Amino acid sequence: MSRLLALFLLFAAAALGGGTVLGRLDARGHFADAGDAALVARGAAVYAANCAACHGAHLEGAPGWQETRPGDVPRAPPHDETGHTWMHDDAMIFHLVKFGLADLEPPGVVSPMPAFDGKIADADIVATVAFIKSRWPVGVRVFQAMLNPHWEGMPAAAQGDDWRLPADCGTEPVRLISDKVAGRAAQ
Repeated sequence: MSRLLALFLLFAAAALGGGTVLGRLDARGHFADAGDAALVARGAAVYAANCAACHGAHLEGAPGWQETRPGDVPRAPPHDETGHTWMHDDAMIFHLVKFGLADLEPPGVVSPMPAFDGKIADADIVATVAFIKSRWPVGVRVFQAMLNPHWEGMPAAAQGDDWRLPADCGTEPVRLISDKVAGRAAQ
């Protein structure tokens, strides 16, 4: 499949379902510019102080994060390209940091992800998201930027030929398209 066709399909998937969740969670939106060196440096400091203890100093996640046994408390997932953070738009990532997972988990499930509302300023959450995004390979950043309104965050390096979309990036767009077609898009 050509790169142009792949980008078109991803854009179509984002247009069909990606913006629905963004609008529901935070109408203001929270774009984190991973190309802003000062913002990324600020985010690195905030991440080190508030996130690294659980998610790893190098965004690698807690050891055994994919292993879940009955009664286990879920372990913190990675925020590097091996995790799934990049499969969410900036507004969703912001929401997850600010409010935790309490409003998104099924009844009875307690998440160890704390809410940072009132503990970290919104601008510092945005900086932290920018830092995380800055550590992703170009192809991951391209995919993630396509989930944002107007493709905010599209890296300048996307203009070159030295990158690829992530191997598993087809999961989310396929789900979005199938949910939209079946009438199950996020309300």
